[in-house]
Formats: sequence, C-alpha cells, structure tokens
Amino acid sequence: LAGAVNGMLVVGLKVNSLVLTLATMLIFRSLSHWITNSQPVTGTDIMLSLALAKIYLDVFTLRSALFIALIVLLHFWLTRTIPGRNVFAVGSNPAAAKESGIASDRIVFLGFVFAGTLAGLAGVLQSLVTNTGSPVFGSELTVAVIAAVVVGGTRLEGGRGSALGTLGGVLTIGSLTIAMEFQSVPAYVQQVVSGLILILLVVLDRAVTTKGRAPGTRPALVRDNPITQGGTT
Repeated sequence: LAGAVNGMLVVGLKVNSLVLTLATMLIFRSLSHWITNSQPVTGTDIMLSLALAKIYLDVFTLRSALFIALIVLLHFWLTRTIPGRNVFAVGSNPAAAKESGIASDRIVFLGFVFAGTLAGLAGVLQSLVTNTGSPVFGSELTVAVIAAVVVGGTRLEGGRGSALGTLGGVLTIGSLTIAMEFQSVPAYVQQVVSGLILILLVVLDRAVTTKGRAPGTRPALVRDNPITQGGTT
C-alpha cells in the first residue's frame, strides 16, 4: 500500500522520487507511532521466533537464505528479461523510453509497489524473529541502505545498477559496521562514516560522468541530424 501511494504520487505529480519518498517516510513513521502509541507490540509465540532465528549449516538463517535467493532471482529478471531491461531504459531516460513504446509510468508505479512489498516482507520477518513489532525498527538504516546501494554501483539518477552489485554493497557496509562495532565505535560515529562514504561516492560518480563527456560536444542525434527552420539541413 505504501509503495502504491508513493508510485501514484511520483507518476501523478512528476516530482523527484527521492524527495517524495523521504517525505512519505516521515508520514508513515508518524502513523506507526500513532497506531502503536509509540510502544513496542510483543508477540505471542516465542517458539516461532526461535525457529526463524535458527542457523542452518553454520552459515544461513531463514532470512539470509531468502535474501540471497531473492537477489539472484532479481538479477536474473533484470538482466535476462525484457521487462527487466525496460526498467533500466526508464531509469536512464523516461521520455526516450516512452517514445520507444515502453509504458514508463506503469513501470515506475510497479517499481514502487515491488519495493514496498519487499520492504513490508522484510519488516514482517524482522518482527517475527524478534517477536516484537516496533515503530522504530529500521529508522536508523536509511543512510546505510542508500550508501550500500551506491557502493554497489547504482546511480541515484537511475539507469545503472545491478542486484549483485547491491549485494556487494550491503556486504561492504555490513562488514565496515561490524568492524567498527568490534572497535567499540559509537553509533553516531558510524552514521558519520556512512554519510561520508555516501558523499564521497556521489562526488566520484559525478566526476567520472563529467569527465566522460567531451567538452563542447553535442549528442549524436543532434550532431548528425541537425534540425533547422524550414526542415532543411
């Protein structure tokens, strides 16, 4: 439902999706606090929580195995199917994708629904494992999640990224966080580190993108087919 609301607002209002979703995040969090009176809700079956938290093969829990399986399926869908490739086309240039016959607005809307569905699934699993529902679960992960996605090679402007790259970004940020926790680094310092990493990566990505464009050049479509008044060239 949250994903559908975000999708309708982004498609209908044609506004920046990052800014809008941050705004709706604040609204949904406030609703969660209002519904729960800012108090955690305790579950009733602790045995289910223990079963979900059980470690298999000394490596995987149910959540981690499900996460890896979904990442692999998402990678296959994005790279081996036409709808998956259309997602990259829309992210790169929605107007050009629409002119090519791709339903850009539909893909954007369904993308938000898909992301909201997986976020809801993650929240349900988190609550089941801890046997507690809380309006503050995950509230400190916003910057870390964005940093992990950017570390994985996804551009915030869209058009480039991969599921496996995101997995690598998650592992990188997770390893860094664990290392800082072992060194007893305060949580607020960890947030500072994540923020600095995010800023550095965005700056580097912008520098590489700018360097890749030769100064004073025009797009090939305009350069090779200039349009003048009267329809002559």
